[in-house]
Amino acid sequence: MLEVLAATLVVLVLWVTIPAPDLALRITQIALGVVAITGVGLRHFYPRIAFTLAFISTVVAAVLGLTVDPLLLAGIALNSVAAQHGRRAFAPWMLGVVLAGAFISIFINVSGSEDDMRNVLFSGITLCGAWALGVKTRTAQQLVAANAAIEERMRLARDVHDVLSHSLGTIGVQASVAAHIDGLNLVQLRSTLRDIEQLSRSSIAELKMLLSTTRRTDDETALPAALPNLLAETARTAEQSGVLTTITATGIEELPAAHRITTHRIVREAVSNMIRHSGATQCDIKVTATDRSVTVTVTDNGRGDISHGNGGFGLMGMQERVNLLGGTFHTGTLPAGGFGISAVLPLAHGEYGENE
Repeated sequence: MLEVLAATLVVLVLWVTIPAPDLALRITQIALGVVAITGVGLRHFYPRIAFTLAFISTVVAAVLGLTVDPLLLAGIALNSVAAQHGRRAFAPWMLGVVLAGAFISIFINVSGSEDDMRNVLFSGITLCGAWALGVKTRTAQQLVAANAAIEERMRLARDVHDVLSHSLGTIGVQASVAAHIDGLNLVQLRSTLRDIEQLSRSSIAELKMLLSTTRRTDDETALPAALPNLLAETARTAEQSGVLTTITATGIEELPAAHRITTHRIVREAVSNMIRHSGATQCDIKVTATDRSVTVTVTDNGRGDISHGNGGFGLMGMQERVNLLGGTFHTGTLPAGGFGISAVLPLAHGEYGENE
């Protein structure tokens, strides 16, 4: 709509203001202007037809002396042609325009028709500029789409990694413990198998939910339960793996969806790494939310190996999640021994409590 209004303004200024010798030419002038405006209005749907209408009507009006429009309306339509079909910013036809303009300027005597020649040259510049800008727009759109696809793949990879590494790692630890305890009775074995079954079913359900929401932007359905329950479940998993775990969570009920998801993923991945690689017997989880930020810390009393033996992919995923929210992320061996993970996720003004 805005483009049609702009095209109408161009016709009023560069067409209608040109006096017509008689009524028939005035009607012709207005009719050609309407055709040019129609071309601009069609440029997103039928760009080539739109350019043809705007170009021919403007050229005919210029030949009849009814406009001084330097193909501005045709340029607008040509911009859409380039944005949808252009490949190179400098098309072959543009070289012909440049050479023709140079030849006219240098070798042709334009005495007495300077205004007409300037209008012709400016029209060529208008078309060349419109085409180049359209191709640049197409390139930018393709780049944005490619980046969006890459970010989506990275997001999915992070989520799948978090779900599977946690569940499979914990299952592996529980199965290993059961396999190496000679005095394990039938009741204890059944309890371990039930824990493994529950964890595997929960992970499968979360993975299905994750895959079903891959193309959605609604984060509210990306978690299978409330954040306090998920944190408690993570702590319970650590307890079942033989790690004494304490958890402190304050003010997390009203966090935005993105912060809830990131907090859950960070805590679970940190605990999963700790269970599989640190040899820790104690773990402390703290999540504190204020009106300005969410602070997440997970510490243990294990070996303190900064990579936790996993090549850093889990830590890399946590870092990427924090970066997406503009936060800070730190890991390292603690002064008293053990390993610590800390993340601060800023909250924009008014975000805290938005889910009330």
